[in-house]
Amino acid sequence: MTEDPDVQDILDDHGERIGFLERWRNSADGKIDDTRREVGAIRAEMQAQYAATSSALDRQSRDMQGLTRQLAEHTGAQKERNRLDQDALTKARIAESRWKKRSAVLGIIFTLLAMVGGTLLSSQTWDDYFFANVPFLHRPHIIGSPQ
Repeated sequence: MTEDPDVQDILDDHGERIGFLERWRNSADGKIDDTRREVGAIRAEMQAQYAATSSALDRQSRDMQGLTRQLAEHTGAQKERNRLDQDALTKARIAESRWKKRSAVLGIIFTLLAMVGGTLLSSQTWDDYFFANVPFLHRPHIIGSPQ
């Protein structure tokens, strides 16, 4: 069998095309491998970033819970302090009202005693009886009318 020169040219042309396609496929495979490596690196970076973000959010959540707990404790303590202050103020008002009542009663008693004492001691007989030996308390009695 003899080969036709045209067939040989066609075979050579096809061989060149196949070679070109194989080189192109190899270069495309290399690019695809590079792309796969880049995609893998990007995925790893995304996972690391996700883990960092997740841990930061967890930390912030814990901090917020801690602040909420502290705020609740502070608010509760403030309410308790206000309640205790209100109780102390109520006790002070009750004590003040008791003292006012006691002083009013004592004032009335002393006023009554002063009235009784003033009435009893205003007569000359009692005056002479209690203060007879005190000369500057006695005025001389004038008998008769002054002329």
